[in-house]
Amino acid sequence: MKNIRLTTLFLFAFINTIVSQNTLELIALDHNSKKSSITHISEINFKILTKHKTIAIDPKMFFPVPCKFETFENKVKIEYQNIFNQTLDTTYIITSKKQKIYLLVDKMKDYEVKTFIETSLLENKKWNLEFSSGSCGINANTKLQIIPRENNTILKYKIVKKWNGSGKKIKEKNVIKLSKNDLDKLIIFEKKLRLLNDASKRCMPATYYYLTLGSNKLKFKDETCTNIYNDFLKELIERNN
Repeated sequence: MKNIRLTTLFLFAFINTIVSQNTLELIALDHNSKKSSITHISEINFKILTKHKTIAIDPKMFFPVPCKFETFENKVKIEYQNIFNQTLDTTYIITSKKQKIYLLVDKMKDYEVKTFIETSLLENKKWNLEFSSGSCGINANTKLQIIPRENNTILKYKIVKKWNGSGKKIKEKNVIKLSKNDLDKLIIFEKKLRLLNDASKRCMPATYYYLTLGSNKLKFKDETCTNIYNDFLKELIERNN
């Protein structure tokens, strides 16, 4: 009778262990595109800081890096590197026994820096940005200027698109009144610009950004393929057309 009780207890403990075990998979994701990232999971130097056991290596992966693991914990802490060469740490709550954990590799960690936009607003100076990009036989040159004003700071922009071969051109320009929320987002945009020179090289050709405030000039080279222009500037321009 005693042996039966012990066997039952061991069996119950074994079943409870199986039930409590979670199988998780790590996937690199580009937040802006909502798609699997072109950055390989092996390139983000991830560390699983929660007690775990690696159980599988995906045979389809080019690099033999574990991306599946087991844990008995109800939350998992992971550290990894984004494409801006920053170290991020995040905690995920486990909601199911088999779960995919998406690591946002193009997510920027905010940091302290005095941006040209903030100086522009404080010193009443014009903020200028120019950049060129090309795709599908179309080259586009964009010029932006923030002009501080006491009651309503404005953004002037001019976009010239040129079709290769035909030589066809389309010019677009406008003036946009900027809200405080707009300016806060543009400050984040400039902070991303300032990280580009040390960021991951994921594609060619590069996009070059030229930022000017008075006599101060900065140049940034973007090979991340994230097209940070789409983060906010494109939405801001389209919203005001």
